[in-house]
Amino acid sequence: MNPLMLDLAQLSEVKKQESQSVQVSSSPGVVSFEELMSSSMKQVNKLQLESDDMIRRLAVGDVEDISEVVLAASRAEVAQRMLMELRNKFVEAYQQLSRITG
Repeated sequence: MNPLMLDLAQLSEVKKQESQSVQVSSSPGVVSFEELMSSSMKQVNKLQLESDDMIRRLAVGDVEDISEVVLAASRAEVAQRMLMELRNKFVEAYQQLSRITG
């Protein structure tokens, strides 16, 4: 199976498990913003730790295929960029609401 397809399948399974655990703590089908952001930050952190581990293993010589390291680093970078863009949009929305109510 293609590594990208495998990553997508794993991501889908992780999201399914996270949504099931989140739904237990709130009303069915409703995810709070706090839970969503917390889950997203944990996932980004996990991807960054995996990337760091792969880079360390590459430096030691435990990795046979460098594409695995590049893929892990790319996943972590994209996830972090997306989280930062989300944060920027929320800050911008908050500032606009502050101007409207202020």
